[in-house]
Amino acid sequence: GTFKSADELQQLYGSKGVTADKDVVAYCRIGERSSHTWFVLKELLGFRNVKNYDGSWTEYGSVVGVPIENPAREREPTAV
Repeated sequence: GTFKSADELQQLYGSKGVTADKDVVAYCRIGERSSHTWFVLKELLGFRNVKNYDGSWTEYGSVVGVPIENPAREREPTAV
C-alpha cells in the first residue's frame, strides 16, 4: 500500500485539529497504531513537536491513581 498525498493527510489531520503548530502526543491501546500516526506526522508531514507514547493505554491504564478524563461524557447529556 501507499500513503495518501501530503495534501490529503494535512487536510485529514487538520480537520481534527491536528496541526504543525501544536504539540502532539500520539497514543492508542498498545502503541502500534500510534507509531503509524507518529511516522505520518513527523516524517511525511514534517511536524516538529510530535511524540509517540509507546506504552499507550496498556501502560497508562495500569497505573493506579492517574487521572483519566472522558470528554465525550462531558458533552453528552445524562438521561434521567
